[in-house]
Amino acid sequence: MKSFFLTPEQYSDLKGRYAKFNEPWTEEEAEELRQMAADGVARAEMAAQLGRSPNAIKLKLQSLGLYVPKPAAKPWTPEDERLLVKLYREGISFAELASVFGRTEGAILSRLIRLRAAVLPDIAPAEALDLPPMAE
Repeated sequence: MKSFFLTPEQYSDLKGRYAKFNEPWTEEEAEELRQMAADGVARAEMAAQLGRSPNAIKLKLQSLGLYVPKPAAKPWTPEDERLLVKLYREGISFAELASVFGRTEGAILSRLIRLRAAVLPDIAPAEALDLPPMAE
């Protein structure tokens, strides 16, 4: 079976890494996948055992109704947001902020951007969050 989106070299590379790349699933494979999911086998291990890519495993689990995405992060509270802005203005690094809040650096940056967007253009972030202005 050929792919219309991959070069022959890309296809060969993927076929070399995943023996069953771009092949239809058999009912036996689907049943084996169901059993592995029930046993709590990690997706990477499922992929290795079935000769499929991790993404193929995820898509098949979704089609079988067995894929459960990770729950979203806990919501930000107004108190968390005020503390985040305060610590950011004090010069705390993204890595340290991530550690303080138990979130990724990307989540910290994203929240800071959203907080800024929520109060522009008419209200400065410090006024909206009742914080002192940033030192210049």
